[in-house]
Amino acid sequence: MAFAEKVLPYIIPRLRLVLEKLKTAHPDGWARLEEIRLRSEQPLQVEMGQSFLVTPAGGLTVAPQAACVVRAEDVLRTVQLMGGNSLYTLEEELREGYLTLPGGHRVGLAGECLVEGGHLLRLKRITSLNIRIARELKGIGRGLLPYLVQEARPLRTVIVSPPQAGKTTLLRDLIRCFSNGEDLLAPVKVGLVDERGEVAGSYRGIPQLDVGIRTDLLSGCPKRDGVFLLLRSMGPQLIATDEIGRPGDLEMIEEILNAGVGFLTTAHAWDTTDFSARPSLRKLWARGLVERVVVLSRRLGPGTLEGVWDGRTKEPLSSAARRLEVQR
Repeated sequence: MAFAEKVLPYIIPRLRLVLEKLKTAHPDGWARLEEIRLRSEQPLQVEMGQSFLVTPAGGLTVAPQAACVVRAEDVLRTVQLMGGNSLYTLEEELREGYLTLPGGHRVGLAGECLVEGGHLLRLKRITSLNIRIARELKGIGRGLLPYLVQEARPLRTVIVSPPQAGKTTLLRDLIRCFSNGEDLLAPVKVGLVDERGEVAGSYRGIPQLDVGIRTDLLSGCPKRDGVFLLLRSMGPQLIATDEIGRPGDLEMIEEILNAGVGFLTTAHAWDTTDFSARPSLRKLWARGLVERVVVLSRRLGPGTLEGVWDGRTKEPLSSAARRLEVQR
């Protein structure tokens, strides 16, 4: 079954039928599907390279009046399906604002919030769903490995890109490559702190996506706590995390460096200039704590490699834009 088809059983039948018609009418676009968005009383929307609205017959349009309208009860019933018909089972997800489906697909939640003492307790009424399709592209990272290893040591690397340019997909494959020892002198013990569950796509604690055979996973754990736990208990040679950029992340990375361990992570930025300008990331760049910066974009489509930079000399090692391709 294709990746995108695995989410259909969790969507209310009325909208599922529309999406099945879309799959039949536009198989090439369906193969590129990135997101399905359900918003109460708004048109059904998909992201397939660009944003489209979906008609009741499964066609694509940009005209709201021609699109299939998502009702409030459609959103509620879809959430119930995702929670096994029990919102109680989703209590933690309603606090965090997302949930993970089998297969590693992530669903973002938005709506009316319950707040107490100025702090968000949970979502109490969900009005928007963003179903993000998780894909494994095994092998897209192999061509980058020569830039990211030196004398069999994983270099301290950050993958930067704007949203939806493929940084999580690349991060996942690089973790897999290091963990399995693909195209390396020796495999690497990896500790992965997957705070938001997007990298390994864990469902009930079990990774749904391949992060390698020598990877120890902490899913849903705050990065700082997870990094310290892995360093104390698992003896990793490489620590991998999802997105950095918050206050306190610099201290966390310094702790990794003090342990003599490499790191592999991601950050939101358009390029090295944008990366070095962000307050929480500037010190990493200025002090040369990052040894490699991999820049992705959507210029030639998701997964466009803009280049690899040496974080110490600030010089490009590879700067010819190209799409990352699966290497077998």
